[in-house]
Parts: sequence; C-alpha cells; structure tokens
Amino acid sequence: MISTDSVPVFERPERGAPLVTEMVVGERLGVLDESDGWLQVVVPGHATGLDPRGYPGWARPDGLVEAPGWDPDLTVVAPNEAGLPLGALLRRDGGGARLPGGAVVTLVPGMARPPGEAVVASSVGISRELLGLPYRWGGTDSTTGMDCSGLVFRVMELLGIRVPRDADDQFGRAPFKSREGWKGARRNDLIFFGKDSVTHVGFYLGDGTYLSEHGSSGTVVRGVDEDPYWGFARY
Repeated sequence: MISTDSVPVFERPERGAPLVTEMVVGERLGVLDESDGWLQVVVPGHATGLDPRGYPGWARPDGLVEAPGWDPDLTVVAPNEAGLPLGALLRRDGGGARLPGGAVVTLVPGMARPPGEAVVASSVGISRELLGLPYRWGGTDSTTGMDCSGLVFRVMELLGIRVPRDADDQFGRAPFKSREGWKGARRNDLIFFGKDSVTHVGFYLGDGTYLSEHGSSGTVVRGVDEDPYWGFARY
C-alpha cells in the first residue's frame, strides 16, 4: 500500500500509542495483518534493527491506497508551495507531478529530482533551513515536525545516503564511528548522545556546537557539552 498523505505508524494498535515512525506521500508499506480497523505493517524504506523487512508498527488505513503499479520517478528535495514534505515520492505527469491518490501538483525548479540523485548541498546546509521546525516524537514530516533521528533520516536521504530510521542504528551501522571525544568530529558528521545507550543525534557544526531536533525547542543549535556525549559517526 502507498501513502497519499503523511501516515503515522504507532507502537500499538490503539489511540494514544507512541508514534514510532512516519511515512510521507508516496512511500510504500507492507501489510502483515488487520485487526479492528488497524493494519499491522512494516515500512521497507525505514531500515531498523527491529525487523529486517522494515520498521514495524500499526497504522490506520486513512491516507493509504493500493497502487501495485506505483513507480515514482521524482522525490521532493526542497520546501514548496504544494506543501509536500521532503522525501515525498511523485510521478512525473506532463509539466507537473502526480501523487499516488491521483492529484497533480505543479513542479517548480529545484522542487524535485529523480530518487537517489543526491542534492548538491551539505547536511548542515539542508538542516539549517529547518531551524524552528517543531519536535514530534516519531515524526519524519518536514512540514509538521520531526524527531532527532527523523531529521537525520530525511536529510541524509536527500544527500543520496540511506541511513537507518533510529539514532542507535544510525550509530551502529555507520561505516565509521568513534567513541572518542567529540573534538575528532568534522563538520557535517553525525554526533550522538546518551548515558547508557544512544538516545539522541544531530549534525556537528564545528566549534563544539551541533544542530538537531531537541525536545520543546524543535530544530535548534546546541552546545555539545549541553547533552551527555556518546560518540560521532561518518557515512
């Protein structure tokens, strides 16, 4: 099934359960089971150590359509008047682009490019455009709010780099990672925090500062020494 809007994926099939991840327009999920109006799902594009098939959870069917022939050839890479989030997947249609539900939006220069074609920018440069975005636990939607690892997940995706969905996996699966002091980190590296395990991540800016989604502050610049440092990683 394909999302026609941002679709939250919850930890349990009940109202008020924690959000664990979020699909944006055009992303695909696999349905494993159905129970009382809830779908047990995995999200293949959101890699995780929890399930090799994709991020597991529960979703409501609202905002989902069956589209077996859905073959997107564009991904949204910049804020746009259509209000589509970064990472949304579209299908080129004449001078515009078609959404999975059938609606067509106008394409403007720089709004979208073929999936996997990296944006010529830095992680820090992209992230700075999201300063002030609200924090949302489990969120990955750049128009409504993200959590710290959701921000990293979407920004790295625009750079053509697929990273896992959660912060602990982002550190664990990095091709280069270090538990040494943060002074060895380079600008644009991922920098991680946590006391007994990784619980937070952001982009290192240099000079002892980093940018991340952080609690009630939303996307913000903080000092590395304001949080319990864990390590840094490079993709």
